[in-house]
Amino acid sequence: MERESEGTRWPDPDRGGQAGRSASRAAPVASTVDREERRSRLSSVIADEIVPRLLRIHREIRRAEVLAAPGPDEIAAFGALAMGRDGTLAQAYFEKLRADGHSFEWLCTHLLAPTARHLGGLWEQDLCDFVDVTLGLGRLQEILARFGAPAETRVLDERHCALLISTPGEKHLFGLEIVAESLRGAGWRVRVERGFDAVRSAAAVAAEWVGVVGVTLSGETGLESAARIIESVRRASLNPRVGVIVGGPAFANSPPRVAQVGADAVAADGPAAVIVARQLLAGQRGGR
Repeated sequence: MERESEGTRWPDPDRGGQAGRSASRAAPVASTVDREERRSRLSSVIADEIVPRLLRIHREIRRAEVLAAPGPDEIAAFGALAMGRDGTLAQAYFEKLRADGHSFEWLCTHLLAPTARHLGGLWEQDLCDFVDVTLGLGRLQEILARFGAPAETRVLDERHCALLISTPGEKHLFGLEIVAESLRGAGWRVRVERGFDAVRSAAAVAAEWVGVVGVTLSGETGLESAARIIESVRRASLNPRVGVIVGGPAFANSPPRVAQVGADAVAADGPAAVIVARQLLAGQRGGR
């Protein structure tokens, strides 16, 4: 141990003599070695950490550019394909986007749903024949069914059960189907009922335990109907802590309406509905 200690002791330059001269000659060498070591470490950090991070950021930026949402012209063009004579063209375009790396959920939110709204707008403005719009929506429905959750998707938790309802007279139902497919893909058992009033909605939740009920609404004229449905659901549900989500144009950018109809939350699209449904279910401690 003593030899080891002596071997690591630096000469004292103040003592002069040979030891001092040796130290003065050795110092620049030691300093050079130290600088080289620091440079080596810096190079390693740059090569092993900084460069990979920059590459990841670059890839993320490029991916963000690729995933830019389709504009109005692209939505209109895809809608024209859906209404065209050859129904396979819209499907082929959708398949190409899937092959390019776009997820099914992303395409539902940024392509299928906006296209369905576009077709509905064409009909409401009398710019398209009802038959053509119906044909186009039907083809969007086929794409949704083909690329959506497989029928054999296993429900991992029996509490993951959702009832989705459209109010009487509701015409814009494609968004409800997208929400249903998103939930099924996330392992939920989903039942979709169209045109249900308060009585039929109450009967549905009284006959089967459900964790979450979703209600869609397009226009504000249906707010009273939606409120009656939600009230009847809460009274009749086998699940006293049932969660209620609303969605559709009637609630877009109108948070007060969510509370007005007695709902717990709003979801703008399918992926958002999955997140909100999970949150509501997680809050139902001892709900079954």
